[in-house]
Amino acid sequence: MKQVKLLTYIFLFISLGFTSCAVEQFSEEKPFSIKVASFREFDELENTIDRLEDLGLEPYAITQVHEDYGKWHHILLASELSLEDVLAKKMNIEDTYGLNNLEVQNYNKVASEMIPLEEDQVDNFPVTWTALDLLSQLPYSKNFVLKSAKSLHYYEDINVRSNTISRNVSFDFPRGISIKDLQKNAEEIVEGKFKDPLSRKELTVHIVKLKEKNKLDKEPAKQFAEKILDSRRYNVKKMSEFKSENNWGMTGYEVTVNPKGLKSYVVQQSASGLILAFVQCNENDLNLMKHFVNLIGDEKSIDSYNSVKRLLGAFPDIMMTTERLVAFDFFTKESLRGRNAMMELGETGLQCYFENSEKGTLVYQLENFNDQSTIDKLFKSRYESYLKDKTVDKVLLGNRDAFIYKVRRRDPSTRKMGMMAESLIFQNDKEIGKISNFKKGTYQEEELIQILSNFRLGDEYQLNRL
Repeated sequence: MKQVKLLTYIFLFISLGFTSCAVEQFSEEKPFSIKVASFREFDELENTIDRLEDLGLEPYAITQVHEDYGKWHHILLASELSLEDVLAKKMNIEDTYGLNNLEVQNYNKVASEMIPLEEDQVDNFPVTWTALDLLSQLPYSKNFVLKSAKSLHYYEDINVRSNTISRNVSFDFPRGISIKDLQKNAEEIVEGKFKDPLSRKELTVHIVKLKEKNKLDKEPAKQFAEKILDSRRYNVKKMSEFKSENNWGMTGYEVTVNPKGLKSYVVQQSASGLILAFVQCNENDLNLMKHFVNLIGDEKSIDSYNSVKRLLGAFPDIMMTTERLVAFDFFTKESLRGRNAMMELGETGLQCYFENSEKGTLVYQLENFNDQSTIDKLFKSRYESYLKDKTVDKVLLGNRDAFIYKVRRRDPSTRKMGMMAESLIFQNDKEIGKISNFKKGTYQEEELIQILSNFRLGDEYQLNRL
């Protein structure tokens, strides 16, 4: 790894309340340690440390800021004199605790990149849009990281296919179930993907709100369970009743087939039959799937994750009366390409699509990097040519640059071709954002600036026109 010149070059031995007694940490004298997991978010770090302590292990944490990879929090175990000693320790931990994907970490290779470990507070409360009510029913688990969450609303007067929003929000349904089975019968579909950072198990949860007048069977959970069974010819086809213990008193079925190995699903419906839930797991852990079903509709929801809370806490708290939320897409960046790929890997983002009956579709976009030095590098790398261009309209957000990106298009008021605002691109110390016209959206430059002024980006980020 490259050496990094940091304004702050400090190595701090910190347990930060994670352990009840002092834990020996790696150092120049004992430079070898075992890296268990790495996180962008501090709350994910805390939760995983609690789990490791419950197993009887003695974890500790460091924060690393790398020139190419950005800011990461790492969880480490042990401190050993030699590579042989740490490899033996690693094998023992893997065999005893079933932990996989452990890596050897050398103090001497990261010491110059470490900074003090500090808890990261999220100051703003998430938005209270009623359009997020179904999304907020997705479960929260401190043992899992939220990888993505999305929703798609179906309104009678908005064709999400014709305006192509539906192409930007796709769902990973259980086998045998497709979007065609649901879109004509649903008011809204939401999906959450969760990952255990220790076991690497992944779960996908869908919640579907059906129209009161739909064309599905009286027992839709059974109908969709049978669709899974009949999706192909299987040697194993099992379907048995399962009643959950969640706040909705859901009932339904657990379904097992064998496409290659055994694969199980849980399909549930509410007492009214108007709410459906599907749960699937990459490692076919049926007990875990049932546990997640029981968490649906619980008091703690996905906005308890700092990664979601921070982004929703930056958006305007009140939607305009003429706007309706059509799609919501929270994601974690993976498998990236380009010169900034490693710096963006593992970071989170959120896109919200709003339909305005008068002005078309508007998109709010935020990327959370949670580190000012990373923001500075990325914003400059992406937009330096625009910031230096004297013909580009600029604004200041506190002491941070923002600008209007324009494209040649037809002005709907005059029907003449000209340069019109497509996006307003901005930044603060933790996020890069964009407010954009989508497809035929017709928001003008001043309207985009007014919307940005309603974002909750911090008191020090007041908007000034240059």
